[in-house]
Amino acid sequence: MKATDLLGAEAVDTDGRRLGRVHDVRLARSGQDAAWRIDAVVVGPSALAYRLGYAEHVVDGPRLLAALACRLGRRNRPVPWARVVSFRQRRLVVRPGDERSAS
Repeated sequence: MKATDLLGAEAVDTDGRRLGRVHDVRLARSGQDAAWRIDAVVVGPSALAYRLGYAEHVVDGPRLLAALACRLGRRNRPVPWARVVSFRQRRLVVRPGDERSAS
């Protein structure tokens, strides 16, 4: 599987509740010579804030645009890769977690 296979995939929990689509894939490695691995995926109803750079507070841009993008992206949440149960036919199934504490 390539990380790009995940982008745009539907994300649901094991109870079938729709979480949105995968908008971003976060990678990590444990050491300088270690291989990169998927650490988390960002899921939610809107990718606009991530695509414009506002979700990670990388862009300071115009206040009105920043406020709008942040409002649209506020329900996007990172889901740790350890919670992923399966990925088949562009559908990512994850174990439920405390979505309010995700950052």
